[in-house]
Amino acid sequence: MNTTLKLLLLTLLSLSIIGCSDDFFDKNHPEQQIVPPTTVTQISTTSSKKVLILYDTAGNFGNSGKINAMFLQNLLGHFNTNITSKPAVEYRKDEMENYSVVFYIGTTYNVLSFYNIGSNEQSSYENFYRDIATKDKTVVWINYNLALLEQFWNDNNLADTTFSKAMGMTFKYVAQGKYNRVTYKDTELFKGVIPFKLPGDNNSVCEYEGSNRYACSLELNLIDITNIDKTKIYATSYSTLPDTNTPVSPYITKGDNFWFVGDIPFAYMSEEDRYLAFSDLLHDMLRIDHEESHKALMRLEDVDAKTKLSNLTLISDFMRKENIPYAISTITRYEDPLGIEHNGVATTIKLSNSVIANKLKALYNEGLISLVQHGTTHQFHNSINDRPFEINNPYNGLTGFDFEFMRVVKQADNALSYLYPIKNDSGTWAKERILEGKDILSEMGLTAFAWEAPHYMAGPNHYRAIAEIYPVQYARVLYFPNEESKDINVRNTFVGQFFPYVIKKDLYGSTVIPENIHNIVHNPNEDYREILPADSINFAKKLKVVRDGVASFYYHPFLGTNDLEEVIHGLEDIGYEFVSAPSLVK
Repeated sequence: MNTTLKLLLLTLLSLSIIGCSDDFFDKNHPEQQIVPPTTVTQISTTSSKKVLILYDTAGNFGNSGKINAMFLQNLLGHFNTNITSKPAVEYRKDEMENYSVVFYIGTTYNVLSFYNIGSNEQSSYENFYRDIATKDKTVVWINYNLALLEQFWNDNNLADTTFSKAMGMTFKYVAQGKYNRVTYKDTELFKGVIPFKLPGDNNSVCEYEGSNRYACSLELNLIDITNIDKTKIYATSYSTLPDTNTPVSPYITKGDNFWFVGDIPFAYMSEEDRYLAFSDLLHDMLRIDHEESHKALMRLEDVDAKTKLSNLTLISDFMRKENIPYAISTITRYEDPLGIEHNGVATTIKLSNSVIANKLKALYNEGLISLVQHGTTHQFHNSINDRPFEINNPYNGLTGFDFEFMRVVKQADNALSYLYPIKNDSGTWAKERILEGKDILSEMGLTAFAWEAPHYMAGPNHYRAIAEIYPVQYARVLYFPNEESKDINVRNTFVGQFFPYVIKKDLYGSTVIPENIHNIVHNPNEDYREILPADSINFAKKLKVVRDGVASFYYHPFLGTNDLEEVIHGLEDIGYEFVSAPSLVK
């Protein structure tokens, strides 16, 4: 298994490189330059808690509003909520009355300057500002334009008071300084830091921190606290960079029923980021508390017909001794179309026709493991008669190395280009392929409870087809903000998100079990980072700021048990309890 490739994908799916306005958008990432449609997306659950998400759409990079709203909507899928997400310019007077909590994501700086005075768009914002002052609703204001709300409030003497008197805070200015850390629950978190640079990255807009680490989201919307009795600061931001006089400043603050978040918590999010603090405080913002609980999961990765029985036995014996349930990620059909591992002879082996089948059945019947279908072949080729460059996707056509649901090309600098979902993102094709793999498991008398896309990549219609067969995803997932676009390049642009806890319903309608503390990588390719047990344990320590966070990692059979033992005992030592993945979604 190419563990460096998996590391690259994990980083890609961790880092949300989203700009915030024409002035501050990272122009080195043109793939983010997408124009969003003005549509309303809803997620319904059995709860009566109703949430409204409003976001900016103005400016050349107005697409970032919708993207950040998608991230927020997915996180809110952890709770029993009914969510409406739409552009702020579509807000209607008194609409707030229909919701318990309203989130506003300010991604366009000085947004009203983009609209004519008296325009419908400006009126929508002003109706929103007026309702904040006059309706008794919880409002969560994220990032820019607090000054616009405060000025409109004060100029119109809303609620016969000022914003400062009502909320106990006042806006200062947007600091372009060097804020690169957030403290929450006495834990130091990154603030928009790329933990390690990958081939092909352009970090010219970022501040070098050392150790191949870059701070890339340095600005902060500063506020002054005007009444300490009306406010509470939950998280603060500061700098660890040299030659700065950056003061410690509020990052997430609550005044009365108004929350203010000092930047976009999804920008450059990683496993140690302030994203974790925001994820935890959603409980307080929604007033839906969850019991303090720190569960842990282990998933054994890439088990197929060619997995060494001795490796699988060693892992299973260790896990049995530790009395820890775990999941096994199964690839149902091994493919070697170019004969890379078989002296030039094209080879196919079904999992049900291998010695691994009997071992899996024994472990499954013992109740020690649960199963995840990890693709059907974990690679894709149309025909063995295709030329090698057509079969390689992008490496060698081998199961476990290549992509199955995404067409990928490797560049000269080792960076990967993700071109388009296989078979034009056909849900029908995806369903047939998934069912083929499911049938192979059935031949063995086995049933997988969840799905994991190879390298965590598939198209939006692929994901919807998957959800019809496997309602549970045990993976990281891609999201496509503009799949309605007629421009193929825009349509196939995606963003990735990882989760600190179980998501009951994401944008595809799937339940998502998280994977969030990485895997072990001892021998990375050039310019990549080694990941050791200590790293995974450190990620899990940071994750403990989330009151019901789930520390979830995967592990390859060929690594033996020394690293596995270190990670498991390390997680247990810091207070995590290992459970079976299916137990989290019952």
